[in-house]
Amino acid sequence: MLHLTDEDLIARLRNFEDHFVERKTSGDDKYDWIKTAVAFANSAPIDFPCVLYIGVKNNGDVEEKQVDLDGLQKKFNKEMAFVYPRIPYLPKVLNIDGRQCLAVIVSGSPERPHFTGLAYVRRGSQTVDASEEQFAGLIAQRNTVAYQILLWRDRTVSFYMTKRDGDSPYTGSSFTIVDCNQFYVTLEKEGTMLSFALRNVDLSFDHRNNRPSIGISYK
Repeated sequence: MLHLTDEDLIARLRNFEDHFVERKTSGDDKYDWIKTAVAFANSAPIDFPCVLYIGVKNNGDVEEKQVDLDGLQKKFNKEMAFVYPRIPYLPKVLNIDGRQCLAVIVSGSPERPHFTGLAYVRRGSQTVDASEEQFAGLIAQRNTVAYQILLWRDRTVSFYMTKRDGDSPYTGSSFTIVDCNQFYVTLEKEGTMLSFALRNVDLSFDHRNNRPSIGISYK
């Protein structure tokens, strides 16, 4: 979770950089700070705490020239406001040998993927742009059914419905996928929009027509 003691943070500061630790100086571009926070949220195991240290050299030493950490936190908070979905994080000021730095704790997020322009992931001790395959994997982690449905957005799929009373309206029809999120899918046919909860969706494939088949079951 987001809770680490000062002793934990100091110990991790002095270890080598890895998937879960990054050091940045106060002079580094603030956008690099945000890229790293997003990469942590997208890559770390869910709820595993990662730490971004700001005001620290690559060797783990706190910078001799001290900066206004309050102003630095405000800059960080301003940039993080542009991340979507929002990422929970906890900034803490560390006092080490008479010097101060900022430690920002970011956990692996169950709401990923998060974006601030490009998607970022960790490769060893580096933050890199996510490849198309990695991006698809992040989306799939969030909701596999929604991900598969969105691959056919603005395209035609087969459709059937089974109601509790045995009635089967729209069975054998074709609909166009308008949109889908983790809660519901929206379909369109001849100007009529219909939305259905994903918990009622059965997703399969219509091999005869070479397209997905979306079933709505209320049994």
